[in-house]
Amino acid sequence: MNSFRRFFIAGHGIATGTALSIALGAVLSMPAMAVPTVSSLQPSVPPPQPLGTSITLTASATDTDPGTISYRFEIGALRTPMSMIRDYSVSNTYVFTPLIHEAMYQFTVYARNNSTGNIGSLTYTPYQITTLVVNGQAVVTALSNPLTALYSSPPCAAGGEYMRVSILQSGRTAPFFTSWRTCVAGETVNFIIAGMHASTLYSLTSQTWNGSMISSGPTLPFTTGNPTVTLATITLPVPATTSDSTLERFLLMSFTATYPMAIDFTGKPVWYYVDPSGGMPLVTRPVLGGDILMLANGANSAGTSVTESQILREIDLAGNTVRETNATRVSEQVAALSGVPSNCSIGGTDCLVGAFHHEAVRLSNGHTLVLSDEEKIFTDGTQGSSAMNPVDIIGDIIIDLDTNWQVAWYWRAFDHLDPNRAAILGETCTAGQGGCPPVLLTTGIAQDWLHANALYYTPSDGSILMSMRHQDWIIKIDYGNEMGTDSILWTLGFGGDFTMNNTSNDPYPWFSHQHDPGFVQDGTTTLAMFDNGNTRVSAPPLGLGSGDSRGYVLSVDQVGMTVTPTLLADLGYFSMALGTAELLSNGDYHFEAGFAFMPTYSEAIEVFPTSLTGTLGFTAKATVPCYRSFRMTSLYSPPEKD
Repeated sequence: MNSFRRFFIAGHGIATGTALSIALGAVLSMPAMAVPTVSSLQPSVPPPQPLGTSITLTASATDTDPGTISYRFEIGALRTPMSMIRDYSVSNTYVFTPLIHEAMYQFTVYARNNSTGNIGSLTYTPYQITTLVVNGQAVVTALSNPLTALYSSPPCAAGGEYMRVSILQSGRTAPFFTSWRTCVAGETVNFIIAGMHASTLYSLTSQTWNGSMISSGPTLPFTTGNPTVTLATITLPVPATTSDSTLERFLLMSFTATYPMAIDFTGKPVWYYVDPSGGMPLVTRPVLGGDILMLANGANSAGTSVTESQILREIDLAGNTVRETNATRVSEQVAALSGVPSNCSIGGTDCLVGAFHHEAVRLSNGHTLVLSDEEKIFTDGTQGSSAMNPVDIIGDIIIDLDTNWQVAWYWRAFDHLDPNRAAILGETCTAGQGGCPPVLLTTGIAQDWLHANALYYTPSDGSILMSMRHQDWIIKIDYGNEMGTDSILWTLGFGGDFTMNNTSNDPYPWFSHQHDPGFVQDGTTTLAMFDNGNTRVSAPPLGLGSGDSRGYVLSVDQVGMTVTPTLLADLGYFSMALGTAELLSNGDYHFEAGFAFMPTYSEAIEVFPTSLTGTLGFTAKATVPCYRSFRMTSLYSPPEKD
């Protein structure tokens, strides 16, 4: 069933051959180099297998030339384009769990010698995945995550355009819903069901839209299981009332030291994720339809000893990896595009994409924006550096990955910002320090110059906002959907381009060390964020010497270049790091105060904007720090800033 083929794939590495063409038609003879031999690509179970089966693909390759071999996996149904599901990594296995489409699949692995750039490949084809539908009847199947299930429906009835599933808990009257799926003639329709309590009976009903009305299919019962791990303890200091936004009844939480999870208004878990490698990944953003973007530890393409935040991963609601890349694979692409050599080890002077951090967000065109760090050694006087006193400075790179997670565009902070404007509170990083990327160019201290922590895309003009925590600034970048000038259009914050209208006479009206800023409501004039307030609460003369973190909303006039606070909600304590801001459907705001200490806890708080200072409502408290949280109508519908 296997067919073997070796060839160069554009964009994967360096072409093989005995001659290299150079400028003006000259030919330079080169010695032939070997191509890695991929001896096997073996699935853990033989075909055919039903939807929902986890299939571990294991590849094996050798090369007579020295060098580290990295592996890239691609999967696709026969006669359809292949899709990259894990880019080059020294890991030679990948777990494929098809849940949406039964088909005849093919699997291809590319083995690359990192030293020579030569690539060999092997394809396994065909591999049949069969339907779960029995005799034309819908079926519900339990999945490995006990709070999830797979609903498999026969093809839509004639005239059906879209299908979804209604999910109703026993004893309740208000269901929630999956996202709609497009009906395709002759194809079954499969849904991952998520958002359910443990050990609870649910009624699952398919609904089909024919362009004018919804018709219901069969109702199937399903009883969930119990979580297999210990989840964070959630309490409700302020339970939800009818004054709170009842539409956003789910809360997805990105904890920093335990499993990501979601709860509903009762405080009970309705979803969680366990990293198969045993780490605690950081959820950055949910994706429309139910997937989730996250950063995780793991092996990269170079096989270095660094594993911290090397992985960018997309998962489905069943916890299966949909797509994955890694920092060194992205680094080599950025280096090729920029012409900047990268060496992420002691003795190097510039490390591009040492790790991912803080942000990955899906754009409407299917691209993904992700933040990474750039570590650079200065000897030219920058921040007091000299040849005898080199200074290590950590900056940031924004990376645009296309729909196949290849680098389409990048933006380097060192190209556009002054590194002599040091971190406001003098923040630094050392190797292994929490909240920092891995420090790779020095055994001493690196200056944590910007500490970018959020990206926001503005659809109206194609610009990007980047939050720079250690500068107390938000900048607007002319991204222009990859066609802009890349210049900084304005800087917002104390000492930036905007004038503050302090109509309330607040003693410190500006935000500082902020998290998660983005435009809401109309997309251009109302900016919400979590104001941690580190500079504001620091000792004079920089700050006031005391204070709490705030839910913070600004009215922004981008023509007159003025801003006016419309919400300065004291959230009751100082959260030194982490945080979220979100506008809810009823006009209230959701803020995550992510990191209180002595003792450590976090709180998700609904704020009624009844006045400049607001009123606090529904509150969910966890005994662990929470990077971000998201109020959602279902786990399939992420919140949007605008």
